[in-house]
Amino acid sequence: MTIPSKKHWRAEVEWEDSVVLHEGWQPIADILARRRSVRCLSVGFVLADDRRGIALAASVHGSEAVGVTMIPRRAVVRRRRLVRSQEGKQ
Repeated sequence: MTIPSKKHWRAEVEWEDSVVLHEGWQPIADILARRRSVRCLSVGFVLADDRRGIALAASVHGSEAVGVTMIPRRAVVRRRRLVRSQEGKQ
């Protein structure tokens, strides 16, 4: 079993995403009345955390990653580093 590199820590990121409406033609007033964004909560391995944003991977194996979400810095509401529990460790 390959353990992800210690440089790829786990984090929980709360971020704001956009909404796409797929209901066909509608009056603009109705569309604007429903204008909103969505708060998302993602957990994963941090591949990058810099001025551009956070790259968060669902899985890391050696030097490869899969399920990567790119979150722009301006969309990040909050983030926190997750620490592995010592419970059950022998």
